[in-house]
Amino acid sequence: MTSLVLGCGLSPIDHRIKLGEEPFVVFVGEGNDHNTDLFTTTTSGGHVYQLTFTRVIEAAPALANGGTMVAFLRMRDTMPSTRRDLVIMNLENGAEKTVPLPASAGPARSMGWSAGDSVVYVRTDRGLWQANVPASGTAASTVPASDTLVASQATAAWLGQPPFAEAIPCPTGICLIGPRHDTTALSATGHDPMRWGRDSVAWFEGSEIVVRSLGAGRARRVVLKDAPANPRAGSLGGTGN
Repeated sequence: MTSLVLGCGLSPIDHRIKLGEEPFVVFVGEGNDHNTDLFTTTTSGGHVYQLTFTRVIEAAPALANGGTMVAFLRMRDTMPSTRRDLVIMNLENGAEKTVPLPASAGPARSMGWSAGDSVVYVRTDRGLWQANVPASGTAASTVPASDTLVASQATAAWLGQPPFAEAIPCPTGICLIGPRHDTTALSATGHDPMRWGRDSVAWFEGSEIVVRSLGAGRARRVVLKDAPANPRAGSLGGTGN
C-alpha cells in the first residue's frame, strides 16, 4: 500500500532556497551522525543544508524539473535483497508519499522524471518501472514499451535537447558517449555524472561539483561549504527543463 507521511506544513528548506525561482541541487552524503541522508545547495554553491534526517539510507535523488518535489530511494541497508521504496517528497511542505517497488523489480539504481513532472521513472537491475504523481495508491508498475526510450533517458545522464550524448562512469573517471558512439574522457578524478541544465554536465570531485558545458569554455567549480562526507549522486532541479 502507498503510505502518506504528513510533514509539519513547513518546507524542509524554508528560507534557504526559493523553490520554483532558483535552480538547486540535491545529493547524497553522510552527515555528522554518520547516517546516509540527502543534502541540498544552490547551483552557485556555498552553504549545504541537510534535507532528510533518518536512520535508514536515502539514495538516488531525482529533483522534479519544476523544483518543488524530489524523488529518492529509501532502504534499510544496501544488500541486493533489501527492499527499496520510492519516496516522493513535496519540498513546499515536507509531506512524503512512499511507493513500494515490487520484489520482482530487483535492486533500484537511479530515477528520473517525465517532462511534465507527472511520472517518476525508476531504473532497476530488471528493467524500468514507474509511479504516477500524485501516487495512485498501488506499487510501482513496469514502464509501457511505448515509453521505454523516455524512461531510459530520464534515468541516466543524457545531455542535450533533444538528448544526443550520455555521460557515464568509465575506467578513466567520467566519459561522454557521443552520437556516433565515440568516447571522450571528461575527468580522471570525477564520479557520479549528472545533467546540469540543457547544455552542461556536472560531476563530483571531493567537496566540489565540477560543471562543464558541452560547448566551448572552461569548467567551473561549485564549492560546497561544510559539505557532508562523500558527497555523490546529485540531481539538478528547478530549471524548468
